Amino acid sequence: MSRYPEISPDHCVHGRIRNASCQSCVDACPQDAWILGEDALGLDEDACDGCGLCIPACPTGALYDHFPYVIRLVGGQAVALFGCERSGAQDTEAALPCVHSLGVRQLLLLYTSGVSHLLLTRDDCGSCPDCPGETLEQRVERLNLLLGERHRPLLKLSNRPVRVWKAVLNKEALITRGTRLNRRAFLSGVSSSQILQEQLVSMDPLNRPESRTIAPGMLLDSKSRHAHLPWVPHIEAAACSGCDACIQLCPTEALRHETQHEDSSRDGSSSCYRMDAPRCTGCGICVDVCSEQAIRLEAWGTWEENPLPLGDAVCHRCGNSYHVPVDSKLNADGLCPICRSTGSKRLFQVLGAA
Repeated sequence: MSRYPEISPDHCVHGRIRNASCQSCVDACPQDAWILGEDALGLDEDACDGCGLCIPACPTGALYDHFPYVIRLVGGQAVALFGCERSGAQDTEAALPCVHSLGVRQLLLLYTSGVSHLLLTRDDCGSCPDCPGETLEQRVERLNLLLGERHRPLLKLSNRPVRVWKAVLNKEALITRGTRLNRRAFLSGVSSSQILQEQLVSMDPLNRPESRTIAPGMLLDSKSRHAHLPWVPHIEAAACSGCDACIQLCPTEALRHETQHEDSSRDGSSSCYRMDAPRCTGCGICVDVCSEQAIRLEAWGTWEENPLPLGDAVCHRCGNSYHVPVDSKLNADGLCPICRSTGSKRLFQVLGAA
């Protein structure tokens, strides 16, 4: 990994809205290198030691770096090797400044690429100045709860002394970095590494540009009813004004306005808000822009795919049409969200001279 994380301003929530409350990178940095001011987010390069712990903390993937790792075939299974630089693995091609820089997104990218076993070597994390608040073990434990309820094989995490770890690392490279083993070739017991290499599909899941910002929930099977997901957005119908601010600003379309939906004929609604929880990264933009505080984000929550029905209305003050949740308590005054928020008696559109 490089000395400093790379930053994508287009994906940072502070580049999208001025009142973003996210300070995940600031909270995760053990060296207080991230500085969040009223107008900017900056990195103190003198304070940053390149641990990479801010990368898994960033919900949108705006922070990233190249992840070094090696995949070997051990006991017939693809195993990803990662080594802490403080453990004696610093001279290897699988050395990380900190193994805890592997976040939920990275773990699921490996898992969906056919790697369900991580082999680590590391120093005493408790005595490390970069000891994180959330450990890799805690992330694996949470993910295994999600995988278990989906009846999927669990993610395995093993630690070995650096001598043993290097022995595995130095084995013949049966599997190149970031590849998937062809199932038919594996089951047929092919032993020739040359033939085996021909059966592999090069992927490198951790370092593909499109992998940096993908919502972790999109990498999980979301068909299981009442299944947990990394992030679940909830809209309280009674408090929602139907202003669409969250819909317009959601960067992943985890919140959407649909004009046609399957329940419209039953509940009489004209359209609905749909919460697509697998797309949610937990960035918090929807919470920050909701003037009615009608939205909350639940970490590791359960998701039921229930749309929020909307009804059409006409504002008795400005005469414009608007929509509002059928169960909203804010529609009693008959005002659209703009008239309600401005308190003005009448709105005019002022046109300049032609």
